[in-house]
Amino acid sequence: GRLLPMSDWAHNSAWIQLAAIATSLTAWLRAAVLTGDLAAALTPTLRYRIFSAPARLVHHARSRVLRFPATWPYTAAITTAWALLHPT
Repeated sequence: GRLLPMSDWAHNSAWIQLAAIATSLTAWLRAAVLTGDLAAALTPTLRYRIFSAPARLVHHARSRVLRFPATWPYTAAITTAWALLHPT
């Protein structure tokens, strides 16, 4: 198809499957761990606030810690979601 990004069927099929997986994971994230306004946020908002967050995953004392810059305004929402995903 002219509207698909690749020129052959095999690549377009893989691209469509990956897009479906990403959509499912985003929907699961909203339903399972996001709270407040992020639970109802559109994908571009999630992309800016969560998926492109300037965080580092650090291994410390056999645990994983997310570190954010002090100025990132969505740190609380992300750490709440992280805590729900990784209970101690």
